[in-house]
Amino acid sequence: MKRAFHFEKEGLVDDLVYLRKGSGFRPARVYKATALVEAIGGEQQLFETIRARFISAIESLPDQQGAQALLAAYGLTEGYEGTGDLRIRREIYGETVNRKYDTLTDWENSAIDELAIRLLTAFYAGAPVSAELPMPHGGFLMESMTVQTLIRERRFVEHVQGRKILSLVDGAKGFAYHSNAMSRLILIDGTRIDTKYVSGGALHTCYFPHPLNRGQTHKFSFREVVDEENRDEKELTKNIDYAGQIQTTPTLIYRQSVRFEGELPAVIWCYDKLSFTERPGEPDEKNTLQADASGLVLADFTQQYGGLCSGIAWRWG
Repeated sequence: MKRAFHFEKEGLVDDLVYLRKGSGFRPARVYKATALVEAIGGEQQLFETIRARFISAIESLPDQQGAQALLAAYGLTEGYEGTGDLRIRREIYGETVNRKYDTLTDWENSAIDELAIRLLTAFYAGAPVSAELPMPHGGFLMESMTVQTLIRERRFVEHVQGRKILSLVDGAKGFAYHSNAMSRLILIDGTRIDTKYVSGGALHTCYFPHPLNRGQTHKFSFREVVDEENRDEKELTKNIDYAGQIQTTPTLIYRQSVRFEGELPAVIWCYDKLSFTERPGEPDEKNTLQADASGLVLADFTQQYGGLCSGIAWRWG
């Protein structure tokens, strides 16, 4: 299992604002910006590599006037490197483009918000290609997802899910969640849910209080249950079962827990980024899990993407 990121979009924005201050984008300050450094490839890199990737991310921004203002603010424009104060850098750049201090600040703030999205999605030419990165597609990036599953005497009782999403488009009205069971969602935190049942399960759409624009985040949570009349008759005869997710939406952090009430499985393991047909894989010495005294097991996953499957699996005795 890989170490989970310790940041979300807000953490990146905080670091980007911090690095704009004082002497700007300098080695001693950059390595203190842990969210940025982790997002851009890790602290094991040389500063020159981090700097090159950071410039590439800024230059990829669609608003070039904001991008150029931001490069100057960080002291990354040629001739600005030795300037030790943000106010001086803004005054010099303001004279160049004939804009006032407040206007430049607005340009920079707007560019920082978009830059955080670029860094999270690794959607720029200089992105660290050797890392396992979520491939941006569709309308959302999942910053975090937690799923708490309850199994009682071999039978599924419920999932309790919490999600924090970042919109990558303007006007997003809702988030689609697909289940391979004939399930029903009960909102804990949200507005309304529409459900459509199909032969392969259920299609749930969780609507937002208002449409999200690019860069806006939204948290929502729900309970997922299966009514008695919709239960799979083979549920109690399964020898192998699992609780997991198919990651059609790129996800930075995913935590899955399972609590067993009553009988405990003979073996429990986690599986990470397997294809639909491979899941849930097989237990081995590296992926085996042990339930605690309350019957709880959990696993953390990072950088989930591409319709691959991750979660916790078990085999009954």
